[in-house]
Amino acid sequence: MTLGSSAALRGSTVAIVDDDEFVRAGLGNLMRSIDVDACLFASAEEFLDEDFRLYACVLSDIQMPGLSGLDLLVAVKARQPDLPVVLMTAYPDARVVERANREGAYRFLEKPCDPDELVALVERFVAPAD
Repeated sequence: MTLGSSAALRGSTVAIVDDDEFVRAGLGNLMRSIDVDACLFASAEEFLDEDFRLYACVLSDIQMPGLSGLDLLVAVKARQPDLPVVLMTAYPDARVVERANREGAYRFLEKPCDPDELVALVERFVAPAD
């Protein structure tokens, strides 16, 4: 099923995909601290079952069991090309960065991520709360 790709249909929630429970929780807490709703997913497979229109952007780890963050990126771009995907990893590799850029990642961040940089990125995609 192909979903609409209009940014106007985009939700205001951030999807956080990371197999590390503490990273997921930390990123979720960071989003809540700026009054942004977040849904937390332990795997790419779990997120890919979702309706992408609910989300303003996706923050995903790259190295996860099962589907990787790069696999998630490819699947998201096939279904909703305008949904921004920010990939994060503690183990950057030039080939991975090049592939992420080629596949349409909005940004590639090294862990640990700078919270201010992450907040600035998310605020580009999420409408201000009323």
